[in-house]
Amino acid sequence: MMQERGGSTRDWRASAAYDRAMRHWQRAEWADALAALQELAADYPDEPGVQDLIDKTRLRIETDKTLKVRARRLPLLNRRTLFVLALVVVLFGLAWIALGFYQSTIAPSLAQMRAERQQAEIALQAAQALAAGDYAQALTLYDQLATLNPEYPALAEGIASTRQGQELDAAYQEAQAQLAAGQIAEAQATLVGILEITPTYRDVSALLGQIEKDQRLLSVLRQAEDTQAAGDLEGAVLQLEEARTLTPRTERTEIDGRLFQAYLTLAGQVVDQSKGRVDALQHAEELYTKALGLRPQDPAATNPRDWARQYMDGYAAFTAGQWDLAIRQLGLLYANQPGYLDNQATQLLYDAYMRSGDALLQAGELAMAWERYFRASQLEGMDTTTARTLAASLATQMTPTVTPTPTSTLTPAPTAMPEPTATPTPGYVPLSRYKGKIVYYSNRTGSDELWIMNPDGSRPFHIWQQDKAQAEYEKLRAAELRSPDGLSSLYVTKPRNEKNPKIYILYPDGTSRQITEGRGMNYDPVWSPAGHWIAYVSNETGNDEIFLIGADGEHPKRLTKNDWEWDKHPSWSPDGGRLVFWSNRVTGYAQIWLMNDDGSYQTNLSNNKFEERDPIWIK
Repeated sequence: MMQERGGSTRDWRASAAYDRAMRHWQRAEWADALAALQELAADYPDEPGVQDLIDKTRLRIETDKTLKVRARRLPLLNRRTLFVLALVVVLFGLAWIALGFYQSTIAPSLAQMRAERQQAEIALQAAQALAAGDYAQALTLYDQLATLNPEYPALAEGIASTRQGQELDAAYQEAQAQLAAGQIAEAQATLVGILEITPTYRDVSALLGQIEKDQRLLSVLRQAEDTQAAGDLEGAVLQLEEARTLTPRTERTEIDGRLFQAYLTLAGQVVDQSKGRVDALQHAEELYTKALGLRPQDPAATNPRDWARQYMDGYAAFTAGQWDLAIRQLGLLYANQPGYLDNQATQLLYDAYMRSGDALLQAGELAMAWERYFRASQLEGMDTTTARTLAASLATQMTPTVTPTPTSTLTPAPTAMPEPTATPTPGYVPLSRYKGKIVYYSNRTGSDELWIMNPDGSRPFHIWQQDKAQAEYEKLRAAELRSPDGLSSLYVTKPRNEKNPKIYILYPDGTSRQITEGRGMNYDPVWSPAGHWIAYVSNETGNDEIFLIGADGEHPKRLTKNDWEWDKHPSWSPDGGRLVFWSNRVTGYAQIWLMNDDGSYQTNLSNNKFEERDPIWIK
């Protein structure tokens, strides 16, 4: 069998098909080689060597196909690949350069920015904690900042401020504890120390002010006690009034009681010592009114105030020759207080009855004259002999006799009419004695003359000796133009090349300054008692209105507003909180008006049909 296989082997390799197949292999003609080998396999189907050559030939054919395909695509891939490769190389180079720049420059800068931002945030948080008074938190944050950057610009100042804040807070708490313990002097010293370091620290200034006010209050109260014990009630009242201004509103019950009683006692002394002088009684009335401001409607004050008013009204009517009006007022007083002013009020009532009876007798009104004399004769505490005699004579004269013709007619002779021995003679009371009241011109007597009324418009009365009163009125008006310190003064003149007058201030060094502007006329300036504001009249708006302007010429403010009516002649209240002026609004008559210094609560004080103007609040 082996011999045959060996013989067969030699046979297939010696065949012409094998020989052709090998020649094709040598020339890499694989398809022809495969055809020759397949022919050889047909002759030798069981020969493994032939099949092995066939497999190898097929493998070569497949390999050659693959190499041919790659050889055809290689030129296209090379062009695109070269461009891509070049681009990749360029981009890679740029990326490498960018990476190096980032690592060497940008990354450190970003890290520095992050560090600075972190430090700034910590510094801000620390400043906020300091502002909120959280000093422990502020120091913790500043410590963190110092760890990150010991050279941070605001670090040293922030730490110093925080430590100072801690010290001030500790001192403030100590002062509060001292105040609570009643250690006023120690608290005051502690607060002064705080104020020397930081003048605006919390409410230290207010606390010191309150301590000073409390100390002043105690001092004033002690002085008031000593002054009253010495018999100086007027001085004690002034000191108690000051003490009241130093006392909080919620704690004034005790001081109000003391002041109320002091007002009553002083007013009673003034009345007792007045001898019927109107100026003294007006002072007493003011005291009673102040007492009523503390205890409204208290009869201990209302009754004596009304008695004083009735006497003054009766006196004013008597001096004006208005006998019946005097009788009405003094009759009320007699009914309530018969012996008022040691019977001086009764004497005045008696004289009013007698004067009225005389006038009626001369007018032929015998019955009415008799009634006046009869009433005079009924007054108690008076020598009424004359009244009784005249009443009896008139009664006899008026009684019919048997004969139809009367025997005679009673004709009063000057010698038969006794003059009252205690009739007050009207005298001039200086306007300065009416401090706090309003003096003004009124035509209610038929001609323009000076009158006086209370700031609420009540109790107007006529002033006697008008020549003296008007001279003093002009002095009061001149005083309204001067600054409170008396060094500067207001005046009105026309600026150069202008037709309307403006308001100027003349200073002590002789220089002057224009303080009002605009196209209208500015006049009637008056300086406020505190010196900060100047009220004046201007027709800038087309009609006369009242304005305010600062003494520095700034912040002008309009107070009144009318359609066509005018407001004129302002005058400040003594406390500077209100203004009195005259206006022809509403009624068409010139009337005295009142308003607050901001223009609110404008009120007609006159409320009549007379012409009343040019008020001055007496200060």
